Amino acid sequence: MLENQLPRYACGTAAYAKIADVTKAYGNKTALLYGETAFSASRDKLLPCLKDLVIVHEEVYGKEASYANIDRLVRNEDLKKADFLLGIGGGKALDVTKVVGDKLGKPVFTVPTIASTCAAVTKISILHNDDGSFREIYRLKSAPVYCFIDPEIIVHAPAKYFWAGMGDTMAKHVESVFSSRSDELDFESFYGVTVSKLCYEPILEKGFKAYEDVKAHQVSKEVDDVIKSIIIATGSVSLSVNPDYNSALAHALYYGLTVREWMERKHLHGEIVSYGTLVQLMLDKQEEELRRVYDFNKSVALPVCLKDLDLEKDDPLDDVLDATIVNQELDHIPYPITKEMVRAAILKLEDYK
Repeated sequence: MLENQLPRYACGTAAYAKIADVTKAYGNKTALLYGETAFSASRDKLLPCLKDLVIVHEEVYGKEASYANIDRLVRNEDLKKADFLLGIGGGKALDVTKVVGDKLGKPVFTVPTIASTCAAVTKISILHNDDGSFREIYRLKSAPVYCFIDPEIIVHAPAKYFWAGMGDTMAKHVESVFSSRSDELDFESFYGVTVSKLCYEPILEKGFKAYEDVKAHQVSKEVDDVIKSIIIATGSVSLSVNPDYNSALAHALYYGLTVREWMERKHLHGEIVSYGTLVQLMLDKQEEELRRVYDFNKSVALPVCLKDLDLEKDDPLDDVLDATIVNQELDHIPYPITKEMVRAAILKLEDYK
């Protein structure tokens, strides 16, 4: 039911102070799973807020959101003594914590230290192989119970994660509206698609100022609003809509582009997806929205052409397009999309000004 799906969260510079009070209904023994850099950045502010809890175990989750790391943690006897798990860090740390909690039957609470994805509140985990390549989407029995967001920690993280997070977040609106276009929506999906506007308009309106503030390590209303768009609004959509509506061409093209093995080493997920958003808007002939997103991308240096992703205009992209059009993200769209349609949209975007 929808009432059991929406994210519960605190966002503000005093968010960590709520942890003990919010979690007390679940017990007082916790295990901390975190990214090493993330914990180093947040521990001085976080640990004093955990003084009333018993930390039965703490550990760096690993380097990848992989089954090797998950299985190691699930076998840990100290971790099994916890009443709940507290995941601290970026998307991979939180995705590992969620799966471990799922397998152990433990409630999970999250402390995102960057704003790049909605992993802190969603009911899925993106899992990879040990070499970093994509493996699968793990579907959890329940979403995290509560999310604690401190913008002061986020603005001191590398700004590139916030930058890429904006690109990924805007795609949620463009893709969900597109993929649901021809359907009669139930209440939950209508709610989610409607909420998706909060993944889009605040970033177009406030994203430039927010990004400048993050680069200057300053918390502002714009930063606060965009963080909520990236984590909470996007998570609300993901938790509410029919899974068919969670993405479309922007993400299909992302998966297509990553057949070039170097792509993810040189570019961030949301950065690549933001380019796919422009291609989708071009292909769908949404001229007004194309102009708005193109101008925003230019203003913050998100990709607007192949060169921005280290590709050449005369690259035939056959391997990329072959992988794109068979990707599962195109299984539910309002009309068939062919390889040549995507290629034509890419080429038109090259000449767009």
